[in-house]
Amino acid sequence: MVAVIDGLLTKEQVQTIAKRLFSAKFADGSMSGGPLGKEIKKNTQVAPNSPEYRELADFVLSIIKQNETVAINAIPRRILPPIFASYTEGHRYGDHVDAALMGQWPGMRTDLSITIFLNEPGAYEGGELVLVTDFGEQVYKGKAGDAVLYPTHYRHRVNPVTKGRRMAIVTWMESMVRDPARREIIGDLAAVMERLVATKGDEELMLRVEKARLNLLRMWADS
Repeated sequence: MVAVIDGLLTKEQVQTIAKRLFSAKFADGSMSGGPLGKEIKKNTQVAPNSPEYRELADFVLSIIKQNETVAINAIPRRILPPIFASYTEGHRYGDHVDAALMGQWPGMRTDLSITIFLNEPGAYEGGELVLVTDFGEQVYKGKAGDAVLYPTHYRHRVNPVTKGRRMAIVTWMESMVRDPARREIIGDLAAVMERLVATKGDEELMLRVEKARLNLLRMWADS
């Protein structure tokens, strides 16, 4: 299941990140593209040893961890430090599937990916995030601060940028519920519960829905 999160970052948070990125050191992005990186990935990203990187990474991780939509849909156990990516004219990331294990040995299982857009769609041409799903290709080009949360096993790409500069944050999560179908069921029940609360629904019905959600979480989650 794909979740579009409007305004994961506020306007002020986007501005804070942009100011720090202005002075950050960027390096060749193909280094994080796996065995086909040099062939299909052409972009730059903030170098992990850049003085700005750790501060930016901690700032973004704290925001992601506090987001309710992420918590409901991802049920995250661990989240990797993010990548701050830049795509200028001619840059792209061809069709690929992200690695199943990332991070320091033995690696963290990657169940979900998240892309956070850092500039407005009008700031660049091309550069769309394209997910290849069971329902065909889904295309995303969000506003600054918006995010797309999606299963990491999807094949996906970033279309070539033909004008301007695309800035984005990308990271990966290991969920406490590794099966995407089970995560979707738990997320659906949470959405129903949220709607019932908002509309002041029947209390007995709300209790039953929440009981089902929590018991499924208890049954399927690995803490």
